[in-house]
Amino acid sequence: MDPLALGARFAVLVASGLALVLVHRLRGSQTVRWRQVRTRLLFGLPLGTVLTAGLLAVIYLFVQGGYGHDHLLTLPFVSWSLRYPLGMVAAPLGHQSLGHLVGNLAGFLVFGTLAEFAIGHYPQTRGQAAFSSLRTNPYARVLGFPAGVVLVALLTSLFAWGPIIGFSGVVFAAVGFALVHYPLVTVAGLIGQEFLTTTFWTLRNPIQTASAGTSYGAPWWANVAVQTHLLGLLLGVGLGVAWKRFRTDTVRTDPWRLFVASVLVGSSLTLWALWWYSGVDRYQLFRAPGFVLLLGVAVLITVAASLRRSPIADLSARQVSIGLLVVPVLVMGGIALPVNLTATGAISAPGDTVTVADYEVGYAEAATDPRYEPLNVSFVESPSPPTVSGVIVASEQRHLWTRAVSAGRMANADRATVTLGGLGWRESVEIRRTGWEAVGGDAAFLVRAAPGAEPPTAIHASDSATADAVVAGRAITVAPRNGRFEVTVESKAESVQIGAPDRRPVPEPGGNVTVGGLRIEHDDSSLIAGHEDTRVVVFRAAGA
Repeated sequence: MDPLALGARFAVLVASGLALVLVHRLRGSQTVRWRQVRTRLLFGLPLGTVLTAGLLAVIYLFVQGGYGHDHLLTLPFVSWSLRYPLGMVAAPLGHQSLGHLVGNLAGFLVFGTLAEFAIGHYPQTRGQAAFSSLRTNPYARVLGFPAGVVLVALLTSLFAWGPIIGFSGVVFAAVGFALVHYPLVTVAGLIGQEFLTTTFWTLRNPIQTASAGTSYGAPWWANVAVQTHLLGLLLGVGLGVAWKRFRTDTVRTDPWRLFVASVLVGSSLTLWALWWYSGVDRYQLFRAPGFVLLLGVAVLITVAASLRRSPIADLSARQVSIGLLVVPVLVMGGIALPVNLTATGAISAPGDTVTVADYEVGYAEAATDPRYEPLNVSFVESPSPPTVSGVIVASEQRHLWTRAVSAGRMANADRATVTLGGLGWRESVEIRRTGWEAVGGDAAFLVRAAPGAEPPTAIHASDSATADAVVAGRAITVAPRNGRFEVTVESKAESVQIGAPDRRPVPEPGGNVTVGGLRIEHDDSSLIAGHEDTRVVVFRAAGA
């Protein structure tokens, strides 16, 4: 362990302890406030929130392999389809990365605590004893909280539009529940969430060195599951309103305070980030419509939580309030069911593939997801299905078809690892991209995949690439053929007669070969074309 990093962590802990002790001495005794907390929470602690956070950590560390493995297992724990029960159950409790887990845990520790405090472990109604029934038993309430959280998690998976992975829907539900009871405290909780996240990364990486480099990936807002977040928020607000209406001793929330808090919370949590695909690896952000959606949701929350007189004669204010939140949730669920029931046909990876159990791994350019089935509406033009390029993983058994690694990332990094598996097993597939980039032109490349200890297998061969330079009236082309690269020389001038285009394998490093009257040298990861006294670099190696 790095002594400097260890010392930095120790300094952070000591400074935090000293600061807390100093402020505590300045503030004096907090016996009354602590007693108020203990009247609502068993031992004064949000034990249900802590148990739920522990469950998420166990799933990440031991089910997904976050502990003891270099690569996290995620593919089998995504909600690919209603026909894949494991994914539907595991998706809202799994995570894509450590950063994903930390962000959701920090949010849930803050807002889950507020929600659990609002519910309480002890009955607050006069005349009710804590242990008089199962409903009022504080230990039962502690265990009931994570059980309710898991049910909400399953709803976010069931009603999500398409595949998801992550606990963020439940975090938003906790935000919604807390927002109804403590609007301004919920806004302050956003700062607390950021502080917890900063604290974790400070202790994990107290001193960090970084350098500039190329990064390939979608813009951050294209990774925001807005529908799932909105679904979770409305579920939480609905449950919060129902609980508040059930508890007649609660104080009415000021509508203006709730509206402002809803706008601030929704804005901070990027509820406005509406986006869609606009081409291969292209995305479009609809910020203005998203902002209108944000205001509409804030108004909906305010009306539902503040309504005291029903505008409908046959319904009570409580029924109208809950209905305002239940209806959009049911509409989202009605859309989600047919979306998540697609993929009735065969699912396979494109082109040549390698197989690991029920998985297929291939590579494609501008491939269309076979699970995509546009809704047939006579008066609406069906949108073009989104296409992707890169390493494709498919499993008919799991109704899985996804791009695991983008073509841009493969071109930049030349290699990647795709982790496949299921409950109790995993296997890594090493992907390598090797090829030749034409000077002033395109690239010719091969993509190979090696599952486990097996030898690499070619799963994709690109088109040929021709150098811009014309040497002695000859054009030089490199193309992948039969798992290797060949160089072809053909005449580009009437005065140069070489007959049919001449073709030879690319020479080994340090070697050379004569092709079509040109001497092709493989020198220092470059292909150099020579003729008499002329030597020109025409290709450079990629992924060598």
